[in-house]
Amino acid sequence: MTDGDNRDRNGSSARRATLEPRPAGIALSEGVRRVAACDLNVVPGRWPYADDNADAIERLWQQRHAERPRLFDGRIFLLRDAAIAHDRLTASFIETRFSCYLHWREAGFPEAGVRDAFGSALIRSAEGHLLFGRQRPGHVNAGLVYPPSGFIDPQDVAADGVLDIAASVTRELAEETGLGAMDVAACGGFWLSVTGAQVAMAREFRSTLPAAELVARIARGLAAEPDPELAEMVVIRTPADLEPASPEYGRLLARAVLAGDDAGR
Repeated sequence: MTDGDNRDRNGSSARRATLEPRPAGIALSEGVRRVAACDLNVVPGRWPYADDNADAIERLWQQRHAERPRLFDGRIFLLRDAAIAHDRLTASFIETRFSCYLHWREAGFPEAGVRDAFGSALIRSAEGHLLFGRQRPGHVNAGLVYPPSGFIDPQDVAADGVLDIAASVTRELAEETGLGAMDVAACGGFWLSVTGAQVAMAREFRSTLPAAELVARIARGLAAEPDPELAEMVVIRTPADLEPASPEYGRLLARAVLAGDDAGR
């Protein structure tokens, strides 16, 4: 995803030490586990943080928009309540604006009654390797290495408020890498990675192609794009291949998947 549609999701690695508060009322423990399904809904309600910091949010937005005119103050969704029972994640989300999220992120994700929850795509090659992407220079998370991830899009929310996270992840995969149903097969269930204020809901996609061929195919697609988000794909064969540039949620997901950790199923 590009800066212009606000789906960049990883805070800078320099901020990671500040992203550890655990919001009250959200019954998710830190770490990685598997769930069979995610039952998600958008509910009515305002985010008190946005109202309490309205003036500061507007000042920061004017500054950041002047620095990056492609930024767009679109609608996004933040996790308000969540619990895991009977092998399913049940969660509710509230709507806010990207400018409000940006202020919260730059403040270090202080406790604000919500979590930053999003979908991620875990690409597995024929050998079982993982493919993460490195973001291009000039984007807000330049240099970071992470699984294709992004904000939940309003088009993923039905009229009754049901949120389709599987569709969101599939779209992120296609938009960032060009891969679709002809290239990879989606696996059942989700990996949940909970790290401080962030919750990644990750789905595995397996390919019959070796990692080298997948990397080459994605590279050709990126070269054809006028302004791709990713500079390259990084092959992760073992946990030792994880880079310091990876966000914490990505590192935890890679370690668990590569280790075949089925705890919590």
